[in-house]
Parts: sequence; structure tokens; C-alpha cells
Amino acid sequence: MNNVTILNIFNFFQILLGKSSLTCVLTAEHQIIMGKSRFIELMAKRIGKTATEKELAELEVFLDRFPEYRKMQKVTDALKSDLKQPDPATKQKDLSDRIEELWYKIKNSDESPVTFTEKNNVRSIIYWRWAAAAILIFAVGGVFFYTSRRQQVNQQASVIVHHIYVPYGKIKEIVLPDGTKVKLNAGSSFSYPEVFSKATREVNLEGEGFFEVTKNTKKPFLVHTSALTVKVLGTVFNVKAYRNDKNIETTLLTGRVQVELKDKPEKNIILLPNEKLIVDNNLSGAMSTSATNAREAKIEYQVTALPQVKAEDIKETAWVNNRLVFTNESFEEVAKQLERKYNVQMIFEEPSLKNEQISGVLENESLEQALQIIQLTTPFKFKVDGRAIYLAHTGNAIN
Repeated sequence: MNNVTILNIFNFFQILLGKSSLTCVLTAEHQIIMGKSRFIELMAKRIGKTATEKELAELEVFLDRFPEYRKMQKVTDALKSDLKQPDPATKQKDLSDRIEELWYKIKNSDESPVTFTEKNNVRSIIYWRWAAAAILIFAVGGVFFYTSRRQQVNQQASVIVHHIYVPYGKIKEIVLPDGTKVKLNAGSSFSYPEVFSKATREVNLEGEGFFEVTKNTKKPFLVHTSALTVKVLGTVFNVKAYRNDKNIETTLLTGRVQVELKDKPEKNIILLPNEKLIVDNNLSGAMSTSATNAREAKIEYQVTALPQVKAEDIKETAWVNNRLVFTNESFEEVAKQLERKYNVQMIFEEPSLKNEQISGVLENESLEQALQIIQLTTPFKFKVDGRAIYLAHTGNAIN
């Protein structure tokens, strides 16, 4: 509310109120004196629907005693209809114009003074339009209070961030404020705001998530991970970004996405449907100079096409349907997926066993059944000790 509008309102009330006061005797038995401030208070509470039954009764007694003031209800109705549930985005000029319109209604109503005499020394009454102006003060003030409060609530909501962690052995589905559906794999951490900003929809992921993004060309959807950011407008894709995995993967099923590498922001990679981006994950954090040079010499990312298979057999998204699909993957990587799915810890007694290549499909099997299926193609044995699973080559002892 700017200074000009404030000045205009106060000018109205200075003209209307002057130095008059309002007092009256309501009953002969009980000399109840209603002063200016009390009358304003009751009328304002009535408009704001905060008056108690006792206060409404008190006001009703006054209006019944002096029916001339019933015409104030017309002004009240006008105020209610014009100011009901104001839009928080209402511009200052619109509010000023509304005030002018209400002022015109009041000014052009019957302005003849009302005076009366009671046997118990009734004192002078101000013009009825004074009360109308008083209502206007509270009604317009209520508009700005309501608008300010709504904006404050929205600002508070925008800074509220929801944090979700999915434990091993679980999968969780959520719906974001814009309608986007997200399915989170076991061992994933995910955060998103209570209310998205006006320009973007941004979330953070560590782990694996399958996204079905609600299309909004004016508000891109961004998924931030430790090594990259995926930007989309509306599409279906999967992001796998576990901290302890060798690679971070983005798999696109429909639509189009843009991926920005955080350590190389100038490289914007565009993915088309049925393509997968594989980015080398820096597991060690800080690296020595020699290690950095070696890293620069290798391929840091690559884009590959998905095989022509049924949708349910795409290994990158099979977990969404509670399935695991392996295609020539190391036993070490397979073990990580088994840990997440069954909430266990896989312990290799022999490091060489980690390099065994495994292919196959697991669906509704128990952990022991899953390990037995893998044994059909890979010679190893296992021992279960609570949630710890010990693995060793066949013929070797397990401690």
C-alpha cells in the first residue's frame, strides 16, 4: 500500500469524521454508552466474521433501537461483494480504483443527518456516513492484511523443503506439487520444496529416481545430482546417481532432456528417446595431480542407445516393476543392487570374485533364491549371518 493511497484514505476520513463523536443510550433500564471506537470495532468484527454472539447481540440491539442505521448494511454488503477474498496479485492501482468506487457509493447515498432524543438524556449522533467510512477503514485494511498474510504464507511455503530417505528394501512413490510423479529406489535421498518457484521446478537426488514430469514449457524441471543436472520440460526418464556407484546414469524413455555436467558447465548434452548418458562418478573426491591427468585422458561420459527390447526388460528401469535385469555386469555391481533390494550387506571374502560377469533376471525371488539363480552361471558359495552375506569362490572356505 503506497503513501498516495494511504493519504487518500485518511483524507476521506478526516472529511467524514471531523471532530464528531457518537454516544447513545440503548435502554432506559441499563444505560449502555456506545462510543465511537466500540461501534467501529463491532462493525469491523461483523464484516470480518470474528464477532462473538454476545458482540453481535450488542450491535443488533443498537441497530434495532435506531433503525436509521440499518442503511449501513447496504454499504456493508457492497464492501463484502467487492472485497471478498482478494487476489494476492491485485495491483495497487486496482485497489485504489476500488476504494474510489466504494467512496462514490457512500457519498451518493442518503446523507441526511439522523438525530433523535431519548428520555434518558440521549446525546448527539453523527451522520450515518461516518460509520460507513469507519467500515471502509477496516474493510480496506482487511484487504491489505489478508493480501500481506497470503504473500507471507506463500513465501514461507516456498522455503519449506521436504527431505525423503528411502531405506534399503523399500521403494517409495511421491507426487510433487506440480503433479510430477517420482518413484524412488532403495537407498535414495530426495528433496523438493513445498512450493516451486515462479521460474523453475528444482529437486535434488542422491540415489535413483524414475520421473514422470508434468509438462510446463514455462517452468523447466531440474534434477540436481552431485555430478550433473538434468533439465526437462515434460518427459519420462530415470536418473541413477548413487554416491558409491562407479557411474551416474540418465536414461530417457520419452521426450527430450538436457544434461549439464557440473564440472564442465559448457557441455550441454541433449538426450533423445531411448538413449542413456553414462558419466564417470568421482568416488574419491579430491584426487592427486597424476590421478587428475589420468582422468582427463579417459572418456568422462558417453551416450549409448538402449537395446530394442520390451519396456519391462529395459534393465535401467526394471527396478520400477520390482525386477532386476543384469547384462554382463560385474558381481560387485550386482551385489550393490542386491543390497538395496533385500536390505543386506554383501561381503566378498575374495576381491577377485567381484569381477565375475553376471547376466540374468530376478523378480519375486527371496534373497537365497536369487543367490542360487546366480550360482547357476557363476561358481561361488555364500553364508548368511543375519543381514551379512559372505561370498567366496567355490572350494574356498568362508571365515
